[in-house]
Amino acid sequence: MAQGEALRRARLARGITQSELARRAEISRQALSALEAGSYQPSVGVALKLAEELGETVEGLFAPDRSERVEAVLEGGTGSAAPAEGAPVVVGRVAGRLVALPRAGAALGLPYATGLLERHLGQRATVATFRPAHEIETTLLVAGCDPAVSLLADWLVRLPAPISVAGLGRSSRQALELLARGRLHVAGVHLRDPQTGEYNLQAVGRVFKRRPVLVINFARWELGLAGVRANPRAALSLGDLLKPGVGIINREKGSGARAALDEGLRELGADPAQIAGYERECAGHLEVAQAIAEGQADAGITVRVAAALYGLDFTPLREERYDLVIPVELSQAAPVRALLDALTSSRFAREVSAFCGYDTRQMGTVLRGA
Repeated sequence: MAQGEALRRARLARGITQSELARRAEISRQALSALEAGSYQPSVGVALKLAEELGETVEGLFAPDRSERVEAVLEGGTGSAAPAEGAPVVVGRVAGRLVALPRAGAALGLPYATGLLERHLGQRATVATFRPAHEIETTLLVAGCDPAVSLLADWLVRLPAPISVAGLGRSSRQALELLARGRLHVAGVHLRDPQTGEYNLQAVGRVFKRRPVLVINFARWELGLAGVRANPRAALSLGDLLKPGVGIINREKGSGARAALDEGLRELGADPAQIAGYERECAGHLEVAQAIAEGQADAGITVRVAAALYGLDFTPLREERYDLVIPVELSQAAPVRALLDALTSSRFAREVSAFCGYDTRQMGTVLRGA
C-alpha cells in the first residue's frame, strides 16, 4: 500500500470528504490531499488529530509500509469472479510461476492468506505480501474438501524446513480444473464413477488425458447423512428427505457429496425438485455440519468426522476413497516433496486416523503414476 493510501482508505470507508476531514483536523484541504498522495508528512499533532477523527491509530495510518510486492497470475482475475482489490489472497509458486488465488471463505476460523491483492489487470496481479520470498517458495497450494488439511498443515509446518499449507476449499471438480490450469500443486478428489464404482481415476483421466500425473491415496472415509435425531423433521435415510417439511443443505455442483446425493435420489426414482433446500449450497463438509447444527437445515451429506465435530447423528451411505492428484512436473518442488514424505510417514497416518477416524492403511499408495 502506497504511503498515504491507508489514510485515504480510512476516510473513504467512513464516507467523509476531504474537505470535511480537513476541517475537523484543522488543516487545509490541500494539505490533506498531499498527505493522502504520500507527498507530505504530518506533524505529531496533525497525525493524532486525524487518527482520532477516523478512529484509527497513528501507526495504522502513517507507519511505513513494510510489505513487498510480487507479480503473480491471478486465478479468478477476469469476469464477475474477479476478487476486489484489497481482498486477501494466497500466493505460491507452481511450475515456475507465482500464482495468486482468492482466500477461501471463513468457516471455523480465519483462513490462511499470504497478502492483499493490490491491483490486477485481467490475470496479471500485484500482491502486497509481508512474507519473504523463501516462505512463498515453500507454500503448498492444495484445493479440496477434506477437513484434515489442517492436520497436514500442522505436520508440515513442524518440519526442520517448514512448509506452509494454503488449503483452499473447493469441490473435487473445481480442484481438478484449477490443477489442470497450473494454479495449484495438489488437488484432493473423491469422485465415484457410477458405472464402475471406481474412484477418481476416470475423473482424472478425463481432465488430464495423457498428461502425466500422480494419483496418491490419502485415506478412505465414510460419507453419509447428518442430522439431529431429536429433531421432529430428522432425516435418517435418503427416503426421509422426501417427507414434507424436511429441508436440506446441499454441496455445490462438482462435489463428491452432491454426486452421492444425486445418485441416491436416482436410485429412489426421486426428482431433486422434490427436496426442499436442494438448491441451497455451501462449500465444504464442515460448513454442511455447521448449518445443520445451527438449525439452518434438517439434514445434509457430509463426512463422519464433520458430523462428529458438531455432535450430529450420522447415517453412513458409503465408504469413499479420497486421493491427491499431483502433476508429475511438480513432484520435485520443495512443498510437494515434503507432502510426499508425509504421505509415507506411518506416524502421520496414525495421527490422521486417530483424529479423523479415517482408514489410512493405503495412505501414500500410488494409484496412477507417470
